[in-house]
Amino acid sequence: MIKLIVPKEEYLPSYKEAYAEYVENGINTYAFTDASSCDIIAKFDRYREERDLPPDRVGEDKYWLVDDEKAYFIGEIAIRRRLNEALAQRGGHIGYGVRCSEWNRGYGTKMLRLALEKAKERHISPVLITCNDDNLASARVMEKNGFVLGDKIVVSRGGKDLLTRRYWKTIL
Repeated sequence: MIKLIVPKEEYLPSYKEAYAEYVENGINTYAFTDASSCDIIAKFDRYREERDLPPDRVGEDKYWLVDDEKAYFIGEIAIRRRLNEALAQRGGHIGYGVRCSEWNRGYGTKMLRLALEKAKERHISPVLITCNDDNLASARVMEKNGFVLGDKIVVSRGGKDLLTRRYWKTIL
């Protein structure tokens, strides 16, 4: 069954495969963590507990969309509890990524729908999500989940100016 879970060790081999897919395909819009460079389960726990975070980071809950019958990782979604100045410009309350081999199968839409239930439990509203202006697939995922384009702004990242779409949704 496809479901949203708190990250678990048993899915790490599949997560590492997804990370390799991102590297091979040069994907940098949402970055999976290199699980060979750190204990990502412990790292995610620190963020969930808001413990020992770098000064420019905020607490967040990570979830994985998985096929639990195959111990197969499909995608990751992060729900940030609050916004700092940088996240208010780019990133927002929710960030997500689907492994490349699973694109265009509706998983991003499903994962965001499930994550909105978690955001509601955390009383996060309104919810901000952003994407690059040319990331039409991500824009469609947001729109299918009832997000409305608020504006487009230019954000500098890595020495480049990026046109960024900012989408909003009020959760009741």
